[in-house]
Amino acid sequence: MSNSNKTSSADLNSIKTGWVLTILVVIGLVIVGFYFFNFNSHILKNEGLWKVFQNLSADTGNWGTFGDYVGGILNPVIAAFAFYLIAKTYELQKRELEATRSLLEVSTDAQKNQIKLAALTALLNSNLMKIDMLNSERINLHETVEKNQLRRVTADEEEKTAILDQNSNHLTHLEITVKNIKEYNCDVARLEEQINDLLKKP
Repeated sequence: MSNSNKTSSADLNSIKTGWVLTILVVIGLVIVGFYFFNFNSHILKNEGLWKVFQNLSADTGNWGTFGDYVGGILNPVIAAFAFYLIAKTYELQKRELEATRSLLEVSTDAQKNQIKLAALTALLNSNLMKIDMLNSERINLHETVEKNQLRRVTADEEEKTAILDQNSNHLTHLEITVKNIKEYNCDVARLEEQINDLLKKP
């Protein structure tokens, strides 16, 4: 963001109107000076600067001719500088629009990554909770099987058969639970890898 601000300020500084105005003033002075010395230099040589001002024409026609002369030369120059400033302004606005578009694209990508990261994090937490529940269930199954083993010692034949059936069912359920835990652990590892990849992106 700071880099774009620096670039924008540098572009703004590239349109320097001060030197444009200075050049226009210099050109105006040169035009007036050329006109004066071309048509009135003999007065300056013979009578001095004060006489020059005293001998300024009172005829509006002469002033009109002088104005046409100055305007005829300055107008194209001013128009050229105005066109230059308009072109530079257009170029600056174009660059700013491109920079704004780039920033919007970066912001959009960042928002998409944040949404994806939040979804992956929620899924990761859900899987971790399921793993905790399965581990608790696995522990309970182990304890139940161990208790049934102790009950077999004092049980009769019919009760022993029922205990064996119960243990068989518990062990089958235990295997499924352990398998599910392994699958969820793989999912957790994959989700953590995706989250780390997202966090590494600029």
